[in-house]
Amino acid sequence: MKKLRFSGRAAIVCSLILAIGVPSVAMGFGEGRNMLLGKRNPSSNPALALSTETEIIANNSTYGTRQSNKKDGDGGGAIYGCRSSLGNEPCVKAVNLKGGHAFEFNTVGLEAGRIETGNPTGAPFTTNATGVATGLNADKVDGKDAADLDDAETLTGKKATDFAAAGDLLFAVVTNGNAVATGRGVGTGNNVTQAGNDYTVTFGKDVSKCSFTATPVGPTPQALAVTPGTGSNTSQVTVNATTPTSFHLQVIC
Repeated sequence: MKKLRFSGRAAIVCSLILAIGVPSVAMGFGEGRNMLLGKRNPSSNPALALSTETEIIANNSTYGTRQSNKKDGDGGGAIYGCRSSLGNEPCVKAVNLKGGHAFEFNTVGLEAGRIETGNPTGAPFTTNATGVATGLNADKVDGKDAADLDDAETLTGKKATDFAAAGDLLFAVVTNGNAVATGRGVGTGNNVTQAGNDYTVTFGKDVSKCSFTATPVGPTPQALAVTPGTGSNTSQVTVNATTPTSFHLQVIC
């Protein structure tokens, strides 16, 4: 067999090829290689995915990195995806170490963005901040729409006047011989009918399911019996006295 002669010039060329070509091949699969624009870095092969963080550290007065898309009318600036479980690292995290804003979103449009959850009943976000968010218009409060809270007109099917703050604590100041009682929640006009020692007081609402307390006015104590009206007279309360007297009638609904 004929022996191949290996000249000194060939040896030098081979050495240069190995010195330049081998590192570029070894570094081309992932760590240590320059980023390829317009390509997937490093590869779609999971075995070649980067196993360490890629850090970009800046020291300037603007921003560490800038990503933008100049295509007019379509195309976003950046997208981040991850497969982190609840309680682990989020897909995107911003931390300001000097007390300024951690994020800011701006748009020239009418809607700044969306927050969507896998389950529509989930919370859009949580916060430990209890201050007032200026400009935030909350349409939901404890599952109620703003319309549900308007004057409490539809709260559990009752009107505002059905609640204690709007008139559940009623009272009448009745003067013996006077057909008009003063107080809170009493009917208008002649609201007291007297027949002997019986006084029938008319209120402006149904008081048939309320509780009653009648207290005589004057130095002579006596027991007063209170009876709520029935049938079509549920807004009336009759007070029976031993002798004619003035009294205060309290009604709690």
